[in-house]
Amino acid sequence: MLTDVFRGNYRLSFITIAAFIASFCYIIFPLDLLPDFIPVIGWIDDGVVIYFLSQRLLRETERYLRRTQKVIV
Repeated sequence: MLTDVFRGNYRLSFITIAAFIASFCYIIFPLDLLPDFIPVIGWIDDGVVIYFLSQRLLRETERYLRRTQKVIV
């Protein structure tokens, strides 16, 4: 999928691009809803962001497979 994106054969949805950028910035940015210096609890919000990003990427991958008619065995 990424090869097709970089070659211009497939275009990611705006929502996927926005979700990736927002997730990346939230995880990298030092200010969180729950501070990371609190053991375990501080990582929960980062984990939730990663979970929602992975779900968005899964939906994008399904969209890509439907569009390109590729079958995974």
